[in-house]
Amino acid sequence: MAWIGGISSKIDTSRHQLERNLAILTEMACPANRPSTVPRPSCTKSFLDAQHGHALARVSISTEGAPLGQVRADSRDRPVLIYDGHLYDLKNVAFKPSAVQHRADDTVAESLVRLLAELPGNLERRVKRALPGLDGDYALALGDTDRIVAARDSLGTKPLYYAHNDRLSAFASSKKPLWKIGFDEARPLRAGMLAVFDHGEVNMKKAWPFCKRDVTIEDMPQAVDAYEQALRSAVRKRLARTKHLGKLGVLLSGGVDSCLIAKLVRDVASSLGTDITVYTAGLSDSPDVKFAREFAREFDIKHRAKILTTHEVEEYIPKVIEAIEDSDFVQVETGIGLYAAIDIANQDGINVLFSGQGPDELWGGYSWYPNVLGRDGRQELSRRMWDDFTRADIETLDRENKIALAHDIDLLFPYLDTEVADVAMSVASELKVTSKEDCLGKHPHRQLAVKLGVPERYANRGKFAIQHGAGIHGVLDDIARKNGFDPALVKHIGYKNDEITKEKMGSSSRYGYRYMGKGLWQVPQHVQFCFHVLAYREGLLDKSVRDRVGHLLEKVRLPFRL
Repeated sequence: MAWIGGISSKIDTSRHQLERNLAILTEMACPANRPSTVPRPSCTKSFLDAQHGHALARVSISTEGAPLGQVRADSRDRPVLIYDGHLYDLKNVAFKPSAVQHRADDTVAESLVRLLAELPGNLERRVKRALPGLDGDYALALGDTDRIVAARDSLGTKPLYYAHNDRLSAFASSKKPLWKIGFDEARPLRAGMLAVFDHGEVNMKKAWPFCKRDVTIEDMPQAVDAYEQALRSAVRKRLARTKHLGKLGVLLSGGVDSCLIAKLVRDVASSLGTDITVYTAGLSDSPDVKFAREFAREFDIKHRAKILTTHEVEEYIPKVIEAIEDSDFVQVETGIGLYAAIDIANQDGINVLFSGQGPDELWGGYSWYPNVLGRDGRQELSRRMWDDFTRADIETLDRENKIALAHDIDLLFPYLDTEVADVAMSVASELKVTSKEDCLGKHPHRQLAVKLGVPERYANRGKFAIQHGAGIHGVLDDIARKNGFDPALVKHIGYKNDEITKEKMGSSSRYGYRYMGKGLWQVPQHVQFCFHVLAYREGLLDKSVRDRVGHLLEKVRLPFRL
């Protein structure tokens, strides 16, 4: 796993200033106070071209038995490559490297650098031509004497942010380094997009976003068979990259998504001699803990659970905000259970965790989807499902990756392999959500789980959002009130979240609450204000939001104890 960053400055920027900004970026990548409890060596590799005002850096975190990564550049006429994530294969490109230059023992990264050196055109054009053939979960950047091009894979499985002002532009795997070197706003680079940095300027270019597929599968057995083939391949591919490890972890909630992944990972990893532990977090009465414990016992898988108290939930709130660099209510409450589970995995020395994220968007699992179908029709349901899927990069994956990164853990998402997504998007929605009375959904997904040996009580368990399944949602109101945040306060100062942050970061808060009980899904204003104030005090807000929150805080004095 790695953190990457880079700078493109005006031509007249001094070498000293460029070096200083790059040093700040890399120092913030692995701060001394990060929550990881198992110290792991890191290695910083950098490339600085002061003449053209460019700098790139990669901070690699060592995992057991794996070499630390490096900046890749074979010679002066080849671009410099840095990346976070995994590059599995380079295929289906129109222009192949010459037989003279291609070596059979090249890594995928080395082959990519060689290919880019041979393709015609400027760096942007070469990247647009080469990367559609790159199979991987990655955020990467390539630099030459003219410009830097940064990119995320078509599903956005690794985070990347960019920022710019009148002096320079930059990118990084996290926001805090960008804020630290003086940027007011840090924006996510979206999945399948390019950020082209040229002498201090940055331009966004559409490159290879995941596009809608024609529906070609309308038969359930065909859907299940195609899905099985793709998912098995996705799991094997990722396990092949972790075979040097003696142990792995899987995040387990006891629902169909995580149980199916745990079963597949256990089956393959056991043949490799790799130990598997599954991790769960929740309050003592949470259904997630109960179902996860029973599943692990039934399949004889080692299980570790973090049983949270209300006090511990309160202690996790600022830690989650720090890790995800966000104060959005849905992002924070969803992140608490995940943070706690990853925390105990880190204590166990786990380097790699498998996640079950993805099936709700791919197969129609959100609890409001049947109501969308009943009220607004199948066309609207398909539109909502597609929107939710294409926003998973910023609404789910960035949050989860950054919590894992804070603990020096690499998070893998086999459900978000492009082959798996291709199959899912080719399946008719009628097979996924059958009617407005269909309270389960995800039927091809559930049928595959049963086929592969997951008992029906897990395969057909109803959908619980992690914050509800872990029991966390219900205690946040009490925590906010205890710290002086209540509905009367936000009414008194005129606080309205819609006037603070314009973008809602979760399908439940964007539209789902309109189809379900508002009390369960609508964002409580006083709790959201509590999270905004916490982020404000720690310097974890973009300037536009920080100024609005600061103006409101001038109206009130809070007995804040969080």
